[in-house]
Amino acid sequence: MGRLALCLLLFLLLPGAHAATVQVALDGLPPTLTESVLATLDIGAEARRERVSPARIRRAHTAAPQQIRTALEASGYYRATVESSLREGKDGWQAHYRVERGEPLRVTTLDLTVTGPAGSNAALQAALPAFPLQVGNRLRHARYEDGKRTLLETLHEHGYLDAAFTTHQVQVDLDAYTAQVTLTLDSGARYRFGEVSLQETVVRESLLRRYGAPQPGEPYRMARLLDYQSALADSGYFSGVEVQPGSRDRAAHSVPVVVSLTPRPRSAYNAGVGFATDSGPRLRAGQQRRYVNRRGHGLDSTLLLSPRDSELSTHYRMPLADPRTEQLSFGAVARREDTTSARSDSLTLQTAVTRGWGIGRRSVGLDYLVERFDTGGDEATTALLIPSLGWQGSHSDNPLWPRHGWRLDLSLRGALAGLLSDLSFVQARAAGKYVQGIGRDQRLLGRLDLGSTWVDGFGELPASLRFFAGGDQSVRGYDYEKLGPRDSGGDVVGGRHLLVASVEYEWMFAGNFGGALFFDAGNAFNGTRLNLERSVGVGFRWRSPVGAVRLDLASAISEPGSPLRLHITVGPDL
Repeated sequence: MGRLALCLLLFLLLPGAHAATVQVALDGLPPTLTESVLATLDIGAEARRERVSPARIRRAHTAAPQQIRTALEASGYYRATVESSLREGKDGWQAHYRVERGEPLRVTTLDLTVTGPAGSNAALQAALPAFPLQVGNRLRHARYEDGKRTLLETLHEHGYLDAAFTTHQVQVDLDAYTAQVTLTLDSGARYRFGEVSLQETVVRESLLRRYGAPQPGEPYRMARLLDYQSALADSGYFSGVEVQPGSRDRAAHSVPVVVSLTPRPRSAYNAGVGFATDSGPRLRAGQQRRYVNRRGHGLDSTLLLSPRDSELSTHYRMPLADPRTEQLSFGAVARREDTTSARSDSLTLQTAVTRGWGIGRRSVGLDYLVERFDTGGDEATTALLIPSLGWQGSHSDNPLWPRHGWRLDLSLRGALAGLLSDLSFVQARAAGKYVQGIGRDQRLLGRLDLGSTWVDGFGELPASLRFFAGGDQSVRGYDYEKLGPRDSGGDVVGGRHLLVASVEYEWMFAGNFGGALFFDAGNAFNGTRLNLERSVGVGFRWRSPVGAVRLDLASAISEPGSPLRLHITVGPDL
């Protein structure tokens, strides 16, 4: 009997014998601070348990006031008071804490000093971020630690890899209720790049170094490694690129660079089908030779087939001194076009040098065009040697669905009769598009296309060099290249000048699906009489993985009866 009583007593003393639950209430603090304080409390952890013993609840409750005060000190409140209560009810235990934060402790002195070579580096001093705790700020421990970490990371990024704090302290005077922050950061010597090790691969090492490889002796910066890695990845030669710092030489204060490369297959093939109302069904097939030789030359060949226009093209590319932005290309394009306005067969031999210029790319080209065409009453075969100058630039915050972005294409080209050309002409063109987000789900899109041609003997100007309007990317509501000056028989023959403008409002009201309202105006013309054709319409938008899918129903309001026309396009906005 005595043994049974002892066993029962031990059972009653076990923590799980009177298992219960506990609810914790914390008043007097803003929600974010309440959440952070609760995360530090033992009783908060007990409240997350399904069952807990009364003894554990009482111990946690006794410790809670001091834990609350300690947590508030980390947020700058050193004079907090806590009233606590604990009671047991039929639904379990209830712990309640009422907190008065008191006045925050503020920083009265901030002494931040950078010693060593970095102290006289003006570029580094300009790059140093402002310390997140300034005089007058509430003393927050997390901001203090974040500031220290950011300072060290900044010095490490600029090559001061041995940087360390020789002094880092916060002196709190509770009587005066002040805080003094003292930080001394010794930069140590600045490291420089050592040798760059490149493995043997499909292209020459000398070419890879021209993609912006760090030079030995150049001040070390991690951003330079990332830029070099991005440039090699964008070259198209490799499926994998890793540019990593090697083991640093503390005696020489240098860091070698190790580059690991995984080549892509030499050849790539692609094929696809599509549809647009301008061209109808479309078939595409192509081959890309990413590297023809170890000099990094490339060769692209593409076949496009559609009822209205077909094209076979090939282009040979050669990287120049800076392969990131400079390229020499040669190409040939055979094209057939059969629209409601013109029929033409052409062969173009092309060469161009492209270089980075400002925020875009400048190209200088020379084309030799031979075109046989039939446009209204004009039927001829014309040969032209056409030098050209162009600039292209674009920027967007998202390549597939920009909220803010723009694109601008400028070109100037011409020919001189007698210089391997049948006629003289000069042509200038400017085309741009702008996208601006409104709120979370709306955008405004604007488009402008301008062109002008000075030519003697317009009847001999090839159809591909004349201006037409109408179609998916021009004035919607009208057939492709259906707008422009007409001959005496009423056939569209194209014009010397072009003006097309569009404004569009989009609202994505259902996630990736939305609608649009738009107004287009424009025409191709001769002389100074514009005679702009206009259209209005509504559209459906789908933000697909490959870009915007647009289904537009446009009304040609300049035409009798305002006929309707459907337009379907797929692809990015810019």
